[in-house]
Amino acid sequence: MLYFHVRRLRKLQRAYYDAQTPDGAVILEYLQALAELRKAFLGTNPPRVRALHAGSGMQYLPGWINVDIDRAHTIDVAGDLAISLPFRDASLDYIHSEDFLEHLDFQAGKRFLRECRRVLKRSGVMRLLTPDLRRIIERVYVDRDERHLRWCGSYLDASSPAEALNMHLRMHGEHRFLYDEELLTETLREIGFAVRSVSWNASRERFLRFLDLRDFGLSQFLECRPA
Repeated sequence: MLYFHVRRLRKLQRAYYDAQTPDGAVILEYLQALAELRKAFLGTNPPRVRALHAGSGMQYLPGWINVDIDRAHTIDVAGDLAISLPFRDASLDYIHSEDFLEHLDFQAGKRFLRECRRVLKRSGVMRLLTPDLRRIIERVYVDRDERHLRWCGSYLDASSPAEALNMHLRMHGEHRFLYDEELLTETLREIGFAVRSVSWNASRERFLRFLDLRDFGLSQFLECRPA
């Protein structure tokens, strides 16, 4: 059964990534399939934890504290995470953040990560997903991978490798700073995290499985524990 659901997720990802024109219905179906799999995996008695979904956007996670600055989304708390996290020291078991960090400049990003370290319990875990600068440059611009460029044409209106690279870096002015894994890992360790690279929707922690939206070979997946 698990294998069937994972195959469905992969199929929906391919449909989204290979579409000639943007298809919002595929995104919604993927979100629903991901939620169903998460619910089935955790069972009827999920662990009682305090978990923050930082920069939740359009993906509302039941059982999590969903925080975003955009009140147009379904959220639990409206807040600017670039300034501070509205939680006590060592009060959270988990943090999940996908495609949020790159929307902060370097200094604000470090402030956010320090806040994450502050609010996590000693036994807590942060799952952090963000674009990988090296992979984007290599696969989109240097290798000029046809699949990536086709997606950039469909979703970013980019008609050349240079345009595609610039769109990934800037994303209509929404992106502020992109990390490669080397810099991000170094930054996290300086803040006080132990860091390990993980895979799409895979984790040693049951509660952190089947949260991830994207896996197109352009992102980094890290799990961080207070060192």
